Amino acid sequence: MWAVIYQDKIVKTINNPKPLTLGGIQYPKSIFSSAWTDAERKNIGIIPYVYEGSMIENMFYTSSESSPVVEENRVVVTRSNSVRDMDTIKATMKASINKVLSSTLSQTDWIIIREIDIGEDAPIDLARWRTDLRAKAIELEMEIDTKNSVDDLEAMTVLTQEMINEGKKTSVFYDWPENPRNT
Repeated sequence: MWAVIYQDKIVKTINNPKPLTLGGIQYPKSIFSSAWTDAERKNIGIIPYVYEGSMIENMFYTSSESSPVVEENRVVVTRSNSVRDMDTIKATMKASINKVLSSTLSQTDWIIIREIDIGEDAPIDLARWRTDLRAKAIELEMEIDTKNSVDDLEAMTVLTQEMINEGKKTSVFYDWPENPRNT
């Protein structure tokens, strides 16, 4: 990415190389290739536009960007991450749990409705699985309530090498009982 600069102000940003007219002179898009150096581009008012830092946007962190800063040889936008507050994280995690629970239970709701409508019993293994799903949701919500730091909450979502060595395939937060019909 590049910026056209005039009197230390950004006139235009260029995301993709394209032909360009500056000061009445038409330049081909090749000015953005290795055919031109940064110094040559700077001489006509074009400097690199760069991002520093990283962006993390998830239930634990939010990201922000600074306004572009025109430096001598480049324009810099600094990215930074901020930890969300604990109450927001806990609420987001619980909402995620409820969404997973609702979505997963809805896959077999028709069997429960059939049982109510026509009296055909739901298979025992399916009823047990649905109960296990609800128990898992309660367990996760209770565990979330015991956490006192963002790191502790985030750890619930991370699959560690130790867990892999124990034969686990997912972190605590994403480890839901499997539908017996899919095994």
